[in-house]
Amino acid sequence: MANPYTLARLVVPFASTLMLTLVSSASFAADADIPRTPWGKPDLNGYWDYHHLTPLQRPSQFEGIEVLDETMAKDWEDNAYNRVADQRGRNSSNDNVNYVGVDLWHEEALGEWELDDHRTALITDPKNGRLPPMLECRIAERRAVPRYRGFARGPEDRSMMERCIFAPASVPPIETLIENAMLQVLLTEDYVVIQTERMHDSRIIALDNRAPLPAHVKQYYGSSRGYWDGDTLVIETTNIDESYSYQGSSPDMKVIEHLSLGTDGRIHYQYTIDDPRSWEKPWTAGYHWKPSEGPIFEYACHEWNYGLTGILQGMRVAEQDAKAKPSEENYK
Repeated sequence: MANPYTLARLVVPFASTLMLTLVSSASFAADADIPRTPWGKPDLNGYWDYHHLTPLQRPSQFEGIEVLDETMAKDWEDNAYNRVADQRGRNSSNDNVNYVGVDLWHEEALGEWELDDHRTALITDPKNGRLPPMLECRIAERRAVPRYRGFARGPEDRSMMERCIFAPASVPPIETLIENAMLQVLLTEDYVVIQTERMHDSRIIALDNRAPLPAHVKQYYGSSRGYWDGDTLVIETTNIDESYSYQGSSPDMKVIEHLSLGTDGRIHYQYTIDDPRSWEKPWTAGYHWKPSEGPIFEYACHEWNYGLTGILQGMRVAEQDAKAKPSEENYK
């Protein structure tokens, strides 16, 4: 029997292009029917759910396919849990890792997720749905940065997320999480606040398109400045702390976010990564935020978290075990 993904390449491209055109016309055009604030701007206030199963880059089996048909989409959605479990090594030969609790949690969570309008990739530019090649100079720069690979000696040897300093969703661009992919938007005439559930951080963004901070002043969430372009809220962020890198980006990365409220009640969230130090040209991705009744809950992560204490205690045990284990050199 022929591979359904191969057969789909013959019929899906035209249908997907037509579908995207219709969606763009229906959802993103300025329309009097969308709810508006008392001062006339699209009302972005509320709780928003941004869980989805569409990958950033188009998987190889979907090459040339922008939008899946119902059967293909259901197959991808039904196998979401198995893909995640395999990626983290559930089916590996490592018998020392127990994922029972995580499996039960993730299986239930992923069972409720769907693709974003059956799309096969968040990336819309380049058209192939893949990241553009990284510049050789940036690849060399990343390789030159020393990385500590031994047993963690202290909190500084663990990730910012494990240290409860920030989560990827707190720093633009906003990318989905396996859980806690919820946020709240509070919009006024002068400011917009985007509060993510994880790590329960708030970005407070002035809407007067003021100049960003001086280049040498870095912040964990960057320096964000916003303005309205018609009915689209545009947020430009620079000055992100060098501890954060998105898909290999450099500290020079600029993120341009566009939030557009559609007539279907969803927010279309689009972002462009402009980093000439890493890629030859900017690239763009996007997806939808769905309205939610909320509320969002406090993700009570803090620097006294006992998880980090346990991680470092485990490292000390692993370190002692490694010292006690006879070296292969002794048998030569």
